[in-house]
Amino acid sequence: MSRPKPTNIDTAQTSGTSPSPFLSIEEIAALLRADVNWVREKIRRRSPNPMPVFNLGRHLVFDWAQVEEWVRSSPRPIHAAHKRRKKPKEKAA
Repeated sequence: MSRPKPTNIDTAQTSGTSPSPFLSIEEIAALLRADVNWVREKIRRRSPNPMPVFNLGRHLVFDWAQVEEWVRSSPRPIHAAHKRRKKPKEKAA
């Protein structure tokens, strides 16, 4: 006998394309295509807009839904125009 699939299960969690609800710092860094050190800097309390994280003893655990919302609501930095290098002056022969 085969059992029918339950209809109330979130298909995003079972499809394999979306991450599980709780992730490690290495998994978050891989999903955000960033270094683990960058993620550690963003979860610091002194950061202007800290990334949401849960402490389970000495382990850091992230909720993917909260991290996605943090990324969407984070202000985008305004970069100054890069200064162009001056060409070296040619020496007279």
